[in-house]
Amino acid sequence: MRERIMYRRIALALASMAIVSPLAMHPAMAAAEDEVYDFGSSDIYAEKSAEPALETKAEPAPVQSPVEPVTENEEEAPAAYAGGQVSTSVQLGVFGDRPTLDVPFNITGYTNKMMEDNQVATVDDVIVHDPSVSDQTLSGVSSAWNIRGFKAQQQDVQLNGLYGIAPRFYGGVEGVDRVDVLKGPSAILAGIAPNGSLGGTINYITKRAGSEPLNRVKISYGSDSVFTQQVDFGRRTDDGKAGLRINVLNRNGETSFDEHMRTDSITLGADYKGDRYRLGFDYGYVYNKVSDQQYQLTIGSKALATMTSMFKVPRGTKFGADGGYRSIHEQYGMLHGEYDFSKDWTGYFSYGLRNTKMEYFYNNFSLSDRLGNATMKYSYNNQVNKADSGEVGVRGKFFTGGFKHELTVGANRIHYTRYMNNRTVKSGLKTNLWDIDFQVPENPYSWSEPKNDENTFTGVALTDNITTPNEKWQFVLGGREQRVKVDTYDTKTGAEKTHYDESVFTPALAVVYKPQKNISLYANYMQGLDAGDSLVTDTDASNYGEAFAPFKTKQYEVGAKYDFGKWATTLSAFAIKSPTLIEDTATNRYAPSGEVRHRGIEWNVVGEPHKGTRLMGGLMFLDATYRNTAGGLYDGNRVAATSRWNAVMGLEQDIASVPGLTLTTNLTYNSSAYTNEANSFRVSPWATWDLGARYKFKAGGVPLTLRGDVYNVTNRNYWRALQNNGVFLGKSRTFLLSLTADF
Repeated sequence: MRERIMYRRIALALASMAIVSPLAMHPAMAAAEDEVYDFGSSDIYAEKSAEPALETKAEPAPVQSPVEPVTENEEEAPAAYAGGQVSTSVQLGVFGDRPTLDVPFNITGYTNKMMEDNQVATVDDVIVHDPSVSDQTLSGVSSAWNIRGFKAQQQDVQLNGLYGIAPRFYGGVEGVDRVDVLKGPSAILAGIAPNGSLGGTINYITKRAGSEPLNRVKISYGSDSVFTQQVDFGRRTDDGKAGLRINVLNRNGETSFDEHMRTDSITLGADYKGDRYRLGFDYGYVYNKVSDQQYQLTIGSKALATMTSMFKVPRGTKFGADGGYRSIHEQYGMLHGEYDFSKDWTGYFSYGLRNTKMEYFYNNFSLSDRLGNATMKYSYNNQVNKADSGEVGVRGKFFTGGFKHELTVGANRIHYTRYMNNRTVKSGLKTNLWDIDFQVPENPYSWSEPKNDENTFTGVALTDNITTPNEKWQFVLGGREQRVKVDTYDTKTGAEKTHYDESVFTPALAVVYKPQKNISLYANYMQGLDAGDSLVTDTDASNYGEAFAPFKTKQYEVGAKYDFGKWATTLSAFAIKSPTLIEDTATNRYAPSGEVRHRGIEWNVVGEPHKGTRLMGGLMFLDATYRNTAGGLYDGNRVAATSRWNAVMGLEQDIASVPGLTLTTNLTYNSSAYTNEANSFRVSPWATWDLGARYKFKAGGVPLTLRGDVYNVTNRNYWRALQNNGVFLGKSRTFLLSLTADF
């Protein structure tokens, strides 16, 4: 019955997409070139499909001619697909910047226009628009997600292609110009992800000053009382060689879960373009504190014995205690340079540093039975995390018998040390979910930062991208020799607990066939390395902190990409196998006693099929199962926290009858999922529907954009499935308003 009600809501949301774009295919409703409408003291920005016909009484308005295709050379090609939401080029580690159509991967580069128009604040807000990505956030202070069913997290986000330098705990994107989402393992591109993200990679491309001066101020107000102010400043010198981009942000207020947040951040991006060299520099500082943060609900072993699904609770129920908090200070910087030895050969380097300080007082809320009885445990964690990361390499091209070779030789090093002390303050506190008494204890501990672990990853990669004389075929050959060194320490004695130091070779093979310039067919065989998921992170495990040898993941993928001009689409199929840690419930010990196999089909679409009508979204079917588990105990079961079906679709419609107005809607769907390997606890499917609008106009000669969005319009009350028997209560209906001015 509940699923039928949900499907009706999905149908209602789909119907709204049709309502949002009334007569979208009718020429009279479409919008095209920018025009300014003068209404006395206010000017309205709008778009129209053609110049208006001269007003006459004798002749009818001329019939519009269809839009003619525009042919552009490579240098003049637009930076984004039609609609401006997704970039036509991406950054691919050792391969550098490449056209999306030419790379043998399923990858999407979300532009700054997309982020502005969707009012995103964090990377989570960006990647939820990708059907291959699902939210795995377990608290009001964490950022985690699944890509192709494998867990990834903020700690493995790249900064301009470099691991380890982006903020470790803060996911804000105010200094980011583009977010590239690569699906699938890819150790060849940038080496091992330090914290074990396997299914894909998130890469921040930072902001740079444009050719025109920028003075932008943005203010926003959202549920329940979150107020944000942001300044975006950009300048280039008259000769265009040097540029500076600065972003300053302040955010303060109460969220829909009664969390109090405060954020102060500044990002700086500078660049210089010489005749034969290019330099870029990035710096960022962020202070972020969240108090009274929401937290996941853990389904305890006693509850699992009598329950198979989670009952409903009132919207906005808090499982995180008032009095909890997490505060972070993060500083990071990065220098990148390129030098052209000749027109065909270029050397490059990048080097970055990051220093993170974090203090965290939190609770775990564990359900004991279907009556709502529960237990709580309070913990205090403080951490200092220091990282440095660098890469150096040479790219060049040469020809052999008409075949073009694009050769890259690169070396990288990622190193970070974590000083952490996570201590239990009090455990075994009893309460009831229907009348929660958090019984927040006094924290007796002071700041302490013993050495917890040290990780060093070094690698050397060689790749050759071979193109046939007719440019229809590309063959990618390569490999990376990766050395992994991981040391863990006893936080009480300082003695070394575990040591791992080995080298692993990961090959890469791929092919791209382009029967036409706007069509590409591709296949790849890629490997990934995972040191993070080979570390036991469950604090309740008997072998918490134990590190096993890094897991090697293997992927086979085929796909097709088609750029129709007005819209583009990608269809891909993949199969990924990886070892995994399985818990022995009798001993409460984790060991790599099985593997997971993820097989799936992805479809992505983006563009502006008719002028003024933009769409972006897709769907993924995922069959993720356990295999070769001890005694076959979990063989064939679905991998925890993975849905068979994920779908997202967004639609924008410019309203020509109201110049400057655009209506938006977005629908997200996740099918059912389980929270454990035994598949004994199921979370129901859920769908959310968002509505929004933006209005562009001028007042006093100042261009302004007013945006408003309502999320979860139907106020759906739902749970998200997490790993390790966790569930997270979805947000109820919220809103966000903002005003942007370009002076």
